[in-house]
Amino acid sequence: MANNRTLFEQALSRGHSYFWDQRWEEAAREFSLASQEMPKEPAPYAGLGDAFLELGKLQEALESYKLAARYSGGNIIYLRKVADMQERLGLLDEAGKTYMAIGEMELGRQNLNEAMDNWHRAVRLEPNLLRAHQRLASVYKRQGATRNAIREYLAIAHILQLEGEREKALQAAQLALQLDPRNAEVLTAIELIKQGEELFKGEGVPQSGAVLGMGEAVRRATLALGEREWPEKQEVETAVPVQKARDTAMKQLAERLFAEDSGVGDALLAKALDYQRRNLINEAISAYEKAIASGINSPAAHFNLGLLYQDKLRFEDAIREFEIAVQDPEYRLASHFSLGESHRARGRIEQAIQHFISVLQIVDMATVQHGQADRLIQLYENLYDSLITQGERDQATAFANSLVEFLSQKGWEDKVKEARARLDAISNTGIMILGDVMTAGSAQVLESLYLSQEHTRRGMYNTAIEETYRAIQLAPEYMPAHIQLGDILAQQGRIDAAAVKFATIANTYMARGDINGAIASYEKVVDLNPLDLSIRGRLINLLRQQGNIEAALGHYLAMGDAYYQLAQVERARSTYQEALQLTTQSGLGQSWRVRFLRLIADIDMQHFNWKQALVAFKELRELEPADERTAITLVDLYYKVGQPNNAVRALDSYLVQLVRSGRGAKVVGILEDIVQQRPGDEQLVDRLVRLYVQQGRKADAVNLLDKLGETLLEAGELQEAVAAIEKIVALNPPNVSSYRQLLAQLKGQVGKGRQG
Repeated sequence: MANNRTLFEQALSRGHSYFWDQRWEEAAREFSLASQEMPKEPAPYAGLGDAFLELGKLQEALESYKLAARYSGGNIIYLRKVADMQERLGLLDEAGKTYMAIGEMELGRQNLNEAMDNWHRAVRLEPNLLRAHQRLASVYKRQGATRNAIREYLAIAHILQLEGEREKALQAAQLALQLDPRNAEVLTAIELIKQGEELFKGEGVPQSGAVLGMGEAVRRATLALGEREWPEKQEVETAVPVQKARDTAMKQLAERLFAEDSGVGDALLAKALDYQRRNLINEAISAYEKAIASGINSPAAHFNLGLLYQDKLRFEDAIREFEIAVQDPEYRLASHFSLGESHRARGRIEQAIQHFISVLQIVDMATVQHGQADRLIQLYENLYDSLITQGERDQATAFANSLVEFLSQKGWEDKVKEARARLDAISNTGIMILGDVMTAGSAQVLESLYLSQEHTRRGMYNTAIEETYRAIQLAPEYMPAHIQLGDILAQQGRIDAAAVKFATIANTYMARGDINGAIASYEKVVDLNPLDLSIRGRLINLLRQQGNIEAALGHYLAMGDAYYQLAQVERARSTYQEALQLTTQSGLGQSWRVRFLRLIADIDMQHFNWKQALVAFKELRELEPADERTAITLVDLYYKVGQPNNAVRALDSYLVQLVRSGRGAKVVGILEDIVQQRPGDEQLVDRLVRLYVQQGRKADAVNLLDKLGETLLEAGELQEAVAAIEKIVALNPPNVSSYRQLLAQLKGQVGKGRQG
């Protein structure tokens, strides 16, 4: 029936399956069916757009993405798709307006950098887009980026002039003049407007990045968060950590000069510092070199000399100095950064990435809990591997550019904290790293993951899955997106599908050499399906390889229990036995060994395998000497295997232990219970009789011996029965005459038996 959600979700699910199998036509058909069932749901239109895009049907893709954007209430992800299609189709004016709208939305969400990215794209496609230039001018003015703000105000003046708004154009130019009253180009522009002559005639509206319409090339940085245009070189400052380290080095070296034991080297240092402050770089380099040659070996001096070499493009010399300074914790962060820059300048991207990742790791380490440190280190090792071993040079270069720009911003420490908070919010399990926000395309990836979580919290699982697929499409190798997909499938109740997903993730981690990642994923599989013994076996092997013996033992326990539930008792026992051997090698406390010994012994007891059970209980008796159940069971097992003397010795040992530990009151009860089970055992009865006599319980002793005598007579053991009656007579009970009479009869029978 119409608007049936079940049919909608089924069609949507089939559409996603066909899409990921690259069966575009079938995917489009299923998404179309889903849109017919629920015409105002955005998900099927987004799927249609993706399918049409793969089929090369750009116009159809555009219309589909527009519908997705409309019914999602203006979802930024869909609007980006709309803008992309408009740009591909040559609809540049429309694309510019769409990017402008996206920028406004990002601004409303306080994502200023993303907003500016979109405004820049907007004016690149539609140079006369007045609102975008106004936004950029306002932001640049607040940021103190004077040259960029002037450029935008003059662009605004040009647009207004073309629209016949001469007075407004003049006002815009005067706003530029307020920022730099002596700027020759602004003064010229004002005069041109007053005279009615067109600004930038023949050049059009100055594009973002152009220097006041002079047609100079723009310095661009291709960053992981998208193409971003930045201020001219003179406005880009040295990375903040480097600035701080340089200030620290200057201060330390200055303080050294006031020491009483200063010598020739320190005099040279004084010259070096003076030259450096006056920006006399060659002279400063010479003074530092002489100071170090004279014996000065301060990390601060090496760091400063490295910076000076860097300024003069002497990168090999700079690297030598930074490699010395990096050994000092105070200069480690800045030195790694400077080493990365120097290697990058020499074209050695692999070494540059290694140092840049060290920078991120140092920064990130301060944002996580101590227990997460090892995993964080491994994730950065994986990031390096993905950028260098598995990645492309362009991707590694983009990562390096992104990091340099990030650390060149004032307040980068606060941005680190913000980034960590966002990553922690997105990551339900495990840990994500700051490197995730430096990876190409990850801004959109993280946006999709965030939206996916929001949909999941609202129970909109199919929409959440769609967003997660979008993140995977943008970054197929990005594992947190795959993990989130598995989590959503599990929450949706699709346990088998989730388990398969996490098993695939684990296998991918294994292929990448990330054992901890594989372990975490396999653990999710067995949480979802405790009876998947194959996966649990792999998990145990990995845990043993990593030396995590206690976790491995926990999974041995679960595996044995699973076998037991499946009525595979022998396999359960062999699993426990394997775990028992591991406890011997591990050096863990005895609690795990006791646990597995009991499980093995219980199985043996249930199957009447007394000899094997005896082996386990003998060790348990040593490990847990105070445990009564173990001690009594051991006695019982000795009897069961036909070793009564060992049984009595084991019993005596435990009874003595009770007395010595101040628990002697339990002895009588234990003996009574055992004698009740074996009333014909003379050794047991003898011990209990002696206790009764010691306690003055003569009648109880007589009754006990009487029962023993009856049992022996019934068994035809006359001599043993005579010995029991003699003990009764020795106790002199009130009816002793009867026992004497019985004793005489029994002795007569014994005598006849001997004669016969």
